[in-house]
Amino acid sequence: MEYLIKLLGDYSIGWAITLIAALVFLWLCYRKVEKYFSDKAIHEKEKNEQFKEVMNQVNMYPKWHEQSIEIQQQFNKSIAELKDGMERHQKQLEKIEEESTSRERSKLRDRLLQSHRYFTSAEKNPLRAWSEMEADAFWSMFEEYENAGGNGHMHSCVQPEMRALEVIPMHEDTKIAELMGSRK
Repeated sequence: MEYLIKLLGDYSIGWAITLIAALVFLWLCYRKVEKYFSDKAIHEKEKNEQFKEVMNQVNMYPKWHEQSIEIQQQFNKSIAELKDGMERHQKQLEKIEEESTSRERSKLRDRLLQSHRYFTSAEKNPLRAWSEMEADAFWSMFEEYENAGGNGHMHSCVQPEMRALEVIPMHEDTKIAELMGSRK
């Protein structure tokens, strides 16, 4: 300890405290500067890695663009195939619908002609009349026939002859009974 006192004998305690404070200050400054440069180096490294990643992605853009074009072409091809398929199915549906309408029109025409032959027959319907209910049923069926695209002789022959028949209201019971009694 004496050696230390001789060595530091000329210096005061205040000087020693100042020296220690200066050393602590320098050490703290060193740590701050070290932390700053360490953080900066880490930040620069991260920034470089991000830049490399971005550059890699930029370099991949032509490949991705090419893949995108290929996928788009595949989608366009698939859409065209679907469209063709839908058009074929639409044509088939239209054909089926036309056939169904034609069958329905034929059935309605047959039923209308049967009714026409019955109600205009002097032998089967000597009074040449029909009830209001029969007339309504016939004209409803006639309208369905027209809606199904029916035309021709039904309009030129059948319709005028059916309009010429006398319509007996349903509330006239005696006339309805007479009409039903006269028919075969």
